[in-house]
Amino acid sequence: MTESATLSGARPRLYQTPSSYYSMIARLALAEGGIAYERVFVDIHFRMSQQQPDYVRLNPGMTVPTLVLADRVLVESRDIAEYALGATTDAETKVWVDLHYGYPIEELTFGGILARNPLARIMIPKRLDAARRQILAHAARNPDLASIYEARAKVFAGRIKAFEPDAVVALSQRRRAEAIGFMDRLEQTLRDRRPVLVPPVYGVADVVWTVFLGRMEFAGLGDEIPRRPALARYWTAMQSRPSFAAADIWTKFHIGRLIGGILGIGRG
Repeated sequence: MTESATLSGARPRLYQTPSSYYSMIARLALAEGGIAYERVFVDIHFRMSQQQPDYVRLNPGMTVPTLVLADRVLVESRDIAEYALGATTDAETKVWVDLHYGYPIEELTFGGILARNPLARIMIPKRLDAARRQILAHAARNPDLASIYEARAKVFAGRIKAFEPDAVVALSQRRRAEAIGFMDRLEQTLRDRRPVLVPPVYGVADVVWTVFLGRMEFAGLGDEIPRRPALARYWTAMQSRPSFAAADIWTKFHIGRLIGGILGIGRG
């Protein structure tokens, strides 16, 4: 992967992973904004392409998504959403968006898998440690990026500790309870039958909470949505928007799609 920091005269290029929660936010915002862009698949699961030096120079955080524009590079899904739909300026939108980004969604996703699956409790920490060791190997081979790689390796060490078998069940239960609390809060707000979360128009808050509700389905909490009539109505409306299908929001795991992306076939 070779890429200059910006593009000149070309449409935006989105480095993303289909199953990635934050990539979905970027895709949904760009679809709602009517922004044409090129999708570039990043294999974060097997080849761990986000650790390659060329990508690290684009995004030192080694995360997806990354949006390369003519004049700058955006490496946070929130920034990409605001680029597509406008900056978050009103207080109500900011409260909702801040609330969303303050929640560690990966702890719900992976904590739930680990809590339910004894084999995953063995395999996922091993996979995280393998990623940590690979990052340190990159640091040794790329002295100019060594400090960036070493900082990222510390992040992975923290994740391994967070997902220790003795702690993961309690972690999963806590994150599930918090997620249900968010759904209660959404239900209360939406009871006035507003068409979007912060009227009068669809915005960044709708993007992030639509993807959040998709992750509730993905994480086995989808049954909580119909128990809240206003939230169920909103979720149905958000899924009916053309942007939802265009953005490829995952509400369940698609192993075939994941493998297809890795092999370079199907949608990237």
